Amino acid sequence: MRLCAKSAKQRLMVFDTNLIIQHIRRYQQLPDRAIIPMVVAGELEAFALKADWGYQKVSFMQSILDYYPLVEVSRALTPLYAQVDAYSQGKLRLEPLPPGVSARNMGKNDLWIAAVALYFDMDLHTTDKDFDHLSSFGLRLVKGT
Repeated sequence: MRLCAKSAKQRLMVFDTNLIIQHIRRYQQLPDRAIIPMVVAGELEAFALKADWGYQKVSFMQSILDYYPLVEVSRALTPLYAQVDAYSQGKLRLEPLPPGVSARNMGKNDLWIAAVALYFDMDLHTTDKDFDHLSSFGLRLVKGT
């Protein structure tokens, strides 16, 4: 899928895996403005298999993946992926971590998710703390429940 960064930031929001899982468990649709990074789709499929979700839940998950736009990993995202990774590890020379923020290794899929949100200048909706340190890097987080 191709998105125009300028128009996307006004209309769309990135959803992380954990928040979508909550929606699926409640059989609740995402907001119409949601987009799903392809790595999140993969994480959802893997989670469904490992959690042994039944037919109804898997079917609902599939309907979400069929309805909402999926953003594939592309070459355009790779510079941001690299920057987020280096920044998170405290190795981005021109943008050091703020005082009090510890260096960390992020999961590879989380790096892609953050890169999508940053590239398209969208809010990232999540329920976990994996992305909290990236607020100082310009990532806009919306904590959902």
